[in-house]
Amino acid sequence: MPSAQKPQSFQQRKARLRQSFLAQLPERLKSAQEQIAVLASGEDRERTIEALHLLFHSLKGSSASFGLQPISALAQRAEQTLRTGADGGGEATAALVAGLSEVVEALERLARDAAASTGPAAECGFEIPNQQQDRETGGGRREKWIYLCDDDPIQVQQLSAQLSCFGYQVTPFTSLTALRRAVEEKPPSTVIMDVMFPEGVHAGPQELAALNARTDQAVPSVFISCRDDFDSRLQAVKAGGSAYCPKPVKANEIVEILDFLTNRAAPDPFRILVVDDEPEVARYHALVLEEAGMVVEVATEPRRVLALLDAFRADLVLMDMYMPGCSGPELARVLRQIPGYLSLPIIYVSSETDAGRQLKALEVGADGFLTKPIEPSQLVAEVSLRAERMRTLHSLMVRDSLTGLFNHNAIMQFLDIELAAARRRNSPLCFAMLDVDHFKKVNDTHGHPAGDQVLVALSRGLRLRMRDSDLVGRYGGEEFALVLSGLEAGPAKKILDALRENFAGVVFFAGRDQFSCTFSGGVAAFPEFPTATELVDAADQALYRAKHGGRNRVEIARADEAPSANLETGDDR
Repeated sequence: MPSAQKPQSFQQRKARLRQSFLAQLPERLKSAQEQIAVLASGEDRERTIEALHLLFHSLKGSSASFGLQPISALAQRAEQTLRTGADGGGEATAALVAGLSEVVEALERLARDAAASTGPAAECGFEIPNQQQDRETGGGRREKWIYLCDDDPIQVQQLSAQLSCFGYQVTPFTSLTALRRAVEEKPPSTVIMDVMFPEGVHAGPQELAALNARTDQAVPSVFISCRDDFDSRLQAVKAGGSAYCPKPVKANEIVEILDFLTNRAAPDPFRILVVDDEPEVARYHALVLEEAGMVVEVATEPRRVLALLDAFRADLVLMDMYMPGCSGPELARVLRQIPGYLSLPIIYVSSETDAGRQLKALEVGADGFLTKPIEPSQLVAEVSLRAERMRTLHSLMVRDSLTGLFNHNAIMQFLDIELAAARRRNSPLCFAMLDVDHFKKVNDTHGHPAGDQVLVALSRGLRLRMRDSDLVGRYGGEEFALVLSGLEAGPAKKILDALRENFAGVVFFAGRDQFSCTFSGGVAAFPEFPTATELVDAADQALYRAKHGGRNRVEIARADEAPSANLETGDDR
């Protein structure tokens, strides 16, 4: 019985798409020659010029996307020739025909050279990558459905494959009619669509405006186009477009836009601890805050506050100033003596109106003072403002500013916590370290902004493709650390290998240059390595082995592996 065919990698799919584009190019250029002949005859001049413009417009964007810059430049030259020579009499038409014919002949030569350099063209017809397997191995995240519409099928397939690397499920369309039917049947998270279609120069924005008029809620949309002029951008804005990306589309930029448009879930509700010795007042304030969507715990005895805070993880404490046995300022001093509560926002709610006493109460470390009775809207506004600031400050303390992942200290603390839980449950756990290959070369060749682009893309891929239970951090520089609870080394490696293969297919841009990157990884498993220090050292040793084994691979740590005295390779890892 023959073995199942191995799924193609992204690079292989991309190569097939490029070959298919080149295989179809002669027929497209033949069509251009036929249209030029019609233009020379003087028949149906306006329609012929529009058809030629659409043809070269499509060719320019697709060829640039596949790295065929000379072909793209010539197609752009044809567009400019059409734009400047469209008006005029017989002499102008003759000059236009001559200029276009010259461009097409040059394109035919380039097409032959490109086809010869890439070998036989692959068969046409491609399938959008199936993300079901990634969902089963990467686990847990809600799929983000994207509708992509462009009259160029090669552009549709190429961009669909790029977006799939970042965890998006793309449904492709090559006609506005098919897109319209799909949106009416099942609205997507976002629509990505071209500006120009055979129906017209601004047919894309016009179709979106019509769709939004027929639906109760506007569809978030991103326009892509070879045109980067003001009129095209204005039409996209008037139609309700959320963003505009000139072709060739940079995958990491459009993914950043999609992340913003599709991640509109409400944030976790604020968690508020209300401390007041008057149960009715405490419950009233709790009801107001709960009505605003917050989660509230009530303490009518100050001595219960520490135990409640340990379990409740409050974003803010709302407390009375005067309580028997322990006043508000005294309770505030107790909290400020505990390192974990130094920055916890505290707001007094009291009938105290003396400004001097209020100020004195604030001196012990409280953040605000509200005088009873307080309007519900003011209470909600004050609590929300302070709680949001607390979350922001906490995020800045534990998150890396560039990638948004946990910073080094935070991910190491999480490793300790998850390792202790794994011991209690007698369950497996893996710690993995990833490192971008030849990252120093990326910075030296393309500049640090390009290096940052790579780090942001990898961090986004990690957030989207890992399980919700996985913890991901930036270990330092171009290194990333992952804590994978409930997984043994084999399944962990499988997940990372899938991510690695997808990441290798992402195209980055630095000016006119484009490049790709890879990463290497090392995985260590508990209980084979029983402590956090041993897990980190073992994962780093496995990473070192992956680097010296050729890079762009993931290795599993071995207990009998001798540690290396110097894990650096001598240049960059």
